[in-house]
Amino acid sequence: MAKKEKEISVNFDQEQLETAIDNEIARENKVKVRQKIKEINKTLGKTKMFNFAKGKAWPILLPFFVVMIALVIIPIVSIVVYSLVQPSGDLKMFEISLEKFIRLFKNGNIMMSMGLTIAYAFIASLFCIILGYPIALIMSEMRSKILAKNMWLLITMPMWISMLLKVLGLRSLFLIMAPSALGTQIAIIIGMTYMFIPFAITPIYDALDSRRRDIEEAAMDLGCSKYRTFWGITFRSSMPGVITAITLVLLQAATSLIVVQYMGNGKINLITTIIESYFFKGSDFGFGAAISVVLAAMVFLLMMVSKFFTNKFEKKGAKSWKDSSDQLTLL
Repeated sequence: MAKKEKEISVNFDQEQLETAIDNEIARENKVKVRQKIKEINKTLGKTKMFNFAKGKAWPILLPFFVVMIALVIIPIVSIVVYSLVQPSGDLKMFEISLEKFIRLFKNGNIMMSMGLTIAYAFIASLFCIILGYPIALIMSEMRSKILAKNMWLLITMPMWISMLLKVLGLRSLFLIMAPSALGTQIAIIIGMTYMFIPFAITPIYDALDSRRRDIEEAAMDLGCSKYRTFWGITFRSSMPGVITAITLVLLQAATSLIVVQYMGNGKINLITTIIESYFFKGSDFGFGAAISVVLAAMVFLLMMVSKFFTNKFEKKGAKSWKDSSDQLTLL
């Protein structure tokens, strides 16, 4: 018995010794790694490039600026140049002219198509808000965070799928159930609503989930009905998200080409199909660029209007909530 206890004690001492050795080796390795890092930093500190970039953010932002210049700024500038420049008498000479824009605004068919494009996009935005707001409200009221996250995943999952695949799937469904509806305004609006409703639910849910629920509870305690509480507090607090949702859907629907091509069935020409015809099917690239510039200007104007109303609602809402909080405090 004593011999077994002695063997156990020896084994235990050996395990402790091995553990201590391993810890010491790990400690020595950490010290060596730290010393190596210090040596590398010291070596880099002597270089001009390291000292030039030290403490500055531009090395991190440089790839972003390169991508933005290559994929956004250069294409936009080239389109603007094509819309303003036209050949003069000599084929090798060019002059700046607004002739393409004058021609565009005199073309009633194109201007009507542009108006119809904005109208269809606006109607699709309203449908997205009407259908998406209850879903966002239900998600924000869920007590189970796991269930809310799973529902959020289901809603955002279509964003990961190719737009072309989704449109082809919707077109196939129309061919099976209602083939006569293809090529109509209803098919295009349904297609836009189906494609862009996740972009409406997302900002509305964010606004509803971050709202102040204590004000709603205080209003209910003071005798307000659920109907009045919703329209007076809940809906008002979610207005920045609603405006953002309208803007996101409106901009994407107004510039969507695939939905118009496949759901319009070649019978309805909106501004995107007209631009595509001038760019790829016709020979007047400059006129297509002029139409693109006007459409981009309209989109930019819509963004500015949306930003204005969003800021207005946020400031007004913050003041209203502050006044409400002061009144509740006095009570």
